Amino acid sequence: MLFPTLQKEKVLPLIKWAGGKRNLLKVYKHFFPKRFNKYLEPFLGSGAVFFYLQPDRAVLIDKNEELINFYRVVRDNPYGLMKLVSTYKVDKDFYYSIRSLDPKKLDEVERTARFLYLNKTAYNGLWRVNSKGEFNVPFGRYKKVKFFDLENLLRASELLKK
Repeated sequence: MLFPTLQKEKVLPLIKWAGGKRNLLKVYKHFFPKRFNKYLEPFLGSGAVFFYLQPDRAVLIDKNEELINFYRVVRDNPYGLMKLVSTYKVDKDFYYSIRSLDPKKLDEVERTARFLYLNKTAYNGLWRVNSKGEFNVPFGRYKKVKFFDLENLLRASELLKK
Protein backbone atom coordinates (compact mmCIF):
# COMPACT_ATOMS: atom_id res chain seq x y z
CA MET A 1 0.00 0.00 0.00
CA LEU A 2 1.49 3.31 -1.07
CA PHE A 3 -0.43 5.53 1.36
CA PRO A 4 -1.84 4.18 4.61
CA THR A 5 -5.53 4.89 5.13
CA LEU A 6 -6.26 7.21 8.01
CA GLN A 7 -8.29 5.69 10.78
CA LYS A 8 -11.28 7.74 11.87
CA GLU A 9 -11.09 8.74 15.50
CA LYS A 10 -13.38 6.65 17.62
CA VAL A 11 -16.62 8.31 18.72
CA LEU A 12 -18.53 6.62 21.50
CA PRO A 13 -22.24 7.06 22.21
CA LEU A 14 -22.89 10.06 24.46
CA ILE A 15 -25.83 8.61 26.36
CA LYS A 16 -27.20 5.35 27.71
CA TRP A 17 -30.25 4.01 25.92
CA ALA A 18 -32.48 1.01 26.52
CA GLY A 19 -32.16 -1.26 23.50
CA GLY A 20 -28.93 0.45 22.45
CA LYS A 21 -26.53 -1.51 20.23
CA ARG A 22 -23.26 -0.43 21.89
CA ASN A 23 -22.59 -3.87 23.37
CA LEU A 24 -23.64 -5.69 20.20
CA LEU A 25 -21.42 -3.84 17.72
CA LYS A 26 -18.76 -6.55 17.80
CA VAL A 27 -21.37 -9.08 16.69
CA TYR A 28 -23.13 -6.88 14.13
CA LYS A 29 -20.16 -5.08 12.55
CA HIS A 30 -19.69 -7.86 9.98
CA PHE A 31 -23.21 -7.26 8.66
CA PHE A 32 -22.85 -3.52 8.07
CA PRO A 33 -22.34 -2.38 4.48
CA LYS A 34 -18.83 -1.17 3.68
CA ARG A 35 -20.05 1.53 1.29
CA PHE A 36 -23.27 3.48 1.04
CA ASN A 37 -24.40 6.85 -0.30
CA LYS A 38 -26.37 8.01 2.71
CA TYR A 39 -26.89 6.50 6.15
CA LEU A 40 -30.51 6.52 7.38
CA GLU A 41 -31.20 5.83 11.06
CA PRO A 42 -34.94 5.81 11.86
CA PHE A 43 -34.54 4.85 15.55
CA LEU A 44 -31.49 6.80 16.67
CA GLY A 45 -31.43 6.22 20.43
CA SER A 46 -27.82 6.31 21.63
CA GLY A 47 -26.60 6.40 18.03
CA ALA A 48 -24.16 3.53 18.64
CA VAL A 49 -24.24 2.32 15.03
CA PHE A 50 -24.06 5.86 13.62
CA PHE A 51 -21.06 6.70 15.79
CA TYR A 52 -19.43 3.38 14.91
CA LEU A 53 -19.88 3.77 11.14
CA GLN A 54 -19.21 7.53 11.03
CA PRO A 55 -20.90 8.06 7.66
CA ASP A 56 -20.11 11.10 5.53
CA ARG A 57 -23.82 11.75 4.98
CA ALA A 58 -26.60 10.78 7.34
CA VAL A 59 -30.24 11.35 8.18
CA LEU A 60 -30.93 10.70 11.86
CA ILE A 61 -34.51 10.26 13.05
CA ASP A 62 -36.25 9.47 16.32
CA LYS A 63 -39.73 10.16 17.65
CA ASN A 64 -38.32 11.38 20.98
CA GLU A 65 -38.14 15.19 20.72
CA GLU A 66 -35.83 15.45 23.73
CA LEU A 67 -33.37 13.07 22.10
CA ILE A 68 -33.34 14.93 18.78
CA ASN A 69 -32.96 18.27 20.58
CA PHE A 70 -30.00 16.74 22.47
CA TYR A 71 -28.20 15.83 19.25
CA ARG A 72 -28.93 19.24 17.70
CA VAL A 73 -27.38 21.04 20.67
CA VAL A 74 -24.40 18.67 20.72
CA ARG A 75 -23.94 19.50 17.03
CA ASP A 76 -24.44 23.27 17.33
CA ASN A 77 -23.47 24.26 20.88
CA PRO A 78 -21.41 21.60 22.69
CA TYR A 79 -19.59 24.20 24.80
CA GLY A 80 -22.83 25.73 26.06
CA LEU A 81 -24.05 22.28 27.02
CA MET A 82 -20.81 21.37 28.79
CA LYS A 83 -20.74 24.67 30.68
CA LEU A 84 -24.29 24.27 32.00
CA VAL A 85 -24.30 20.56 32.83
CA SER A 86 -20.97 20.98 34.65
CA THR A 87 -22.80 23.06 37.25
CA TYR A 88 -25.24 20.25 38.05
CA LYS A 89 -24.71 18.13 41.15
CA VAL A 90 -25.51 14.47 41.60
CA ASP A 91 -28.00 14.70 44.41
CA LYS A 92 -31.46 13.24 44.90
CA ASP A 93 -33.18 16.56 45.69
CA PHE A 94 -31.46 18.31 42.79
CA TYR A 95 -32.44 15.42 40.51
CA TYR A 96 -36.12 15.80 41.34
CA SER A 97 -35.95 19.58 40.90
CA ILE A 98 -34.46 19.11 37.41
CA ARG A 99 -36.92 16.32 36.60
CA SER A 100 -39.87 18.56 37.53
CA LEU A 101 -38.90 21.26 35.02
CA ASP A 102 -41.09 21.54 31.94
CA PRO A 103 -38.70 21.08 29.01
CA LYS A 104 -40.95 23.13 26.73
CA LYS A 105 -40.31 26.19 28.95
CA LEU A 106 -36.52 25.85 28.70
CA ASP A 107 -34.21 27.10 25.99
CA GLU A 108 -32.49 24.46 23.83
CA VAL A 109 -29.31 24.27 25.90
CA GLU A 110 -31.18 24.09 29.23
CA ARG A 111 -33.47 21.45 27.77
CA THR A 112 -30.49 19.42 26.55
CA ALA A 113 -28.64 19.75 29.86
CA ARG A 114 -31.79 18.49 31.60
CA PHE A 115 -32.00 15.55 29.19
CA LEU A 116 -28.34 14.61 29.64
CA TYR A 117 -28.51 14.99 33.41
CA LEU A 118 -31.61 12.80 33.69
CA ASN A 119 -30.15 10.22 31.30
CA LYS A 120 -26.98 9.90 33.37
CA THR A 121 -28.57 10.00 36.84
CA ALA A 122 -31.94 8.24 36.42
CA TYR A 123 -32.39 4.65 37.49
CA ASN A 124 -30.52 2.46 34.97
CA GLY A 125 -30.34 5.38 32.55
CA LEU A 126 -33.93 4.77 31.49
CA TRP A 127 -35.92 7.32 29.56
CA ARG A 128 -39.61 6.82 30.22
CA VAL A 129 -42.52 9.25 30.15
CA ASN A 130 -46.07 8.89 31.41
CA SER A 131 -49.27 9.43 29.39
CA LYS A 132 -48.87 13.21 29.84
CA GLY A 133 -45.39 13.08 28.34
CA GLU A 134 -43.70 13.75 31.70
CA PHE A 135 -40.42 12.02 32.50
CA ASN A 136 -41.05 9.75 35.49
CA VAL A 137 -37.98 7.61 36.18
CA PRO A 138 -36.74 7.68 39.80
CA PHE A 139 -33.28 8.78 40.85
CA GLY A 140 -30.57 6.18 40.37
CA ARG A 141 -27.98 5.22 42.94
CA TYR A 142 -24.83 6.79 41.58
CA LYS A 143 -21.95 8.15 43.61
CA LYS A 144 -20.01 9.61 40.71
CA VAL A 145 -21.36 10.51 37.29
CA LYS A 146 -19.40 11.52 34.22
CA PHE A 147 -21.73 13.64 32.12
CA PHE A 148 -19.38 13.85 29.15
CA ASP A 149 -15.90 13.21 27.87
CA LEU A 150 -14.71 16.50 26.35
CA GLU A 151 -12.86 15.05 23.37
CA ASN A 152 -15.57 12.50 22.57
CA LEU A 153 -18.30 15.14 22.78
CA LEU A 154 -16.41 17.43 20.40
CA ARG A 155 -15.76 14.57 17.95
CA ALA A 156 -19.48 13.71 18.10
CA SER A 157 -20.34 17.35 17.46
CA GLU A 158 -18.21 17.39 14.31
CA LEU A 159 -19.65 14.09 13.07
CA LEU A 160 -23.22 15.31 13.65
CA LYS A 161 -22.53 18.32 11.41
CA LYS A 162 -22.48 15.93 8.44
